Amino acid sequence: MRLIKAGKPITYKTVDGHEIPVIQPEIYARTYCKNCDNEVNSEEEPQGNCSNCGKPWAEYFTKDITVRVLEMPPIGAESGD
Repeated sequence: MRLIKAGKPITYKTVDGHEIPVIQPEIYARTYCKNCDNEVNSEEEPQGNCSNCGKPWAEYFTKDITVRVLEMPPIGAESGD
């Protein structure tokens, strides 16, 4: 999986007098051949075919996107529990 966008504070929000960071999540992408599940690297992609099974990318590649929330700041009502 390749990191597309790193997580970082992008702004701050004031809630009940407390300054809370609004954090951009981390975003990852995985490009792979859906025929054989071989992950494609940047060198293989321009070749046009999977280096593992030989199938053409135009027909057999897919991309998974993963979003990871790094931190959930405490916002909202307090339950007291």
